[in-house]
Amino acid sequence: MYVDARKHDYTHLSASEAEKAIARDKKYAKDAYIKWFESNVEQVVDRLWEIDDVGIVEKIGEFIKLLKESEFTYSLGAYQSAIALIGVSAEDLCRFFANETGNNLDKLSQNDRIDSLHKKGLLDKQTSDQFHEIRKLRNDCLHFNDGFKKKSEASLRSDAQKAINLLKAVYARIIGATSYNSIDANKLIDIMDAVAHEGASGNSDNVVNSEDAIIRFRNIFSKVTGVDLSINLGAEKVLRFSVYQVDEIDLRMEPPEITLIDIANGLPFIVDLAKLDIDHIQQIGISEGDKIMAAVSSETNGLGMTAAWRFVSNPVAIG
Repeated sequence: MYVDARKHDYTHLSASEAEKAIARDKKYAKDAYIKWFESNVEQVVDRLWEIDDVGIVEKIGEFIKLLKESEFTYSLGAYQSAIALIGVSAEDLCRFFANETGNNLDKLSQNDRIDSLHKKGLLDKQTSDQFHEIRKLRNDCLHFNDGFKKKSEASLRSDAQKAINLLKAVYARIIGATSYNSIDANKLIDIMDAVAHEGASGNSDNVVNSEDAIIRFRNIFSKVTGVDLSINLGAEKVLRFSVYQVDEIDLRMEPPEITLIDIANGLPFIVDLAKLDIDHIQQIGISEGDKIMAAVSSETNGLGMTAAWRFVSNPVAIG
């Protein structure tokens, strides 16, 4: 039975009354979906953790959109959709790679395209076999034959997970993942900007929001620098006492802030300023370039990273 009755017919009402009734129904449906997601979010995240990370691959094509979408649909438990999407993404990646190596094989089937690249020595046997494995999983899904229809949910989940992880491994291998050891400060900033933009856009299948972007920031920064920015398991107070150089004071921000450089390690961080802090700074004449002695504190967020810093007591100007 397919029950397709999501929307009520309000054609008997006036336009304004129908609009109000539809808004009410949408609000109810939204609350229902929120309730569903809250009940299933643990499983969604568990499935995300089943997908392998391959780091940073700078060269992309249109196939990357389907790769991201397949990961997203897999996390929601839509395994057949994930298999179909990753199969199409694999075909486009294969065409992209062929063109990148000076071979226009667009008119060939995926089977023949893979074999041709393998015969030319452009794909090793492992990669060729993995492309074929993804192709076969996708074909079984799209043909929707009796054997595929009888697959259990656990089997479909296994197939979808395998297809996604195989394609990501193939992508990183044939296009080339960026070595973390080769990333300098400027490149790191570019990567961070790209992640931040995707998280802020609000329409990404990969980085869903700014909190998700912070997870990526932490992981990439750790890989590049060897420094784990998560200092505890979260919701714990961190105290720091040191001598700092005042790098910048910006009272036009909301909230106002002061950027300090820790003399001990050269690392910058930002302290949010309350009105009493501003009054004290102005009263004793602290300005950019000065050195101060201060105690600051922060409560770590859910990722165990320090968030907003605040003065524990009035800073003291020195030197």
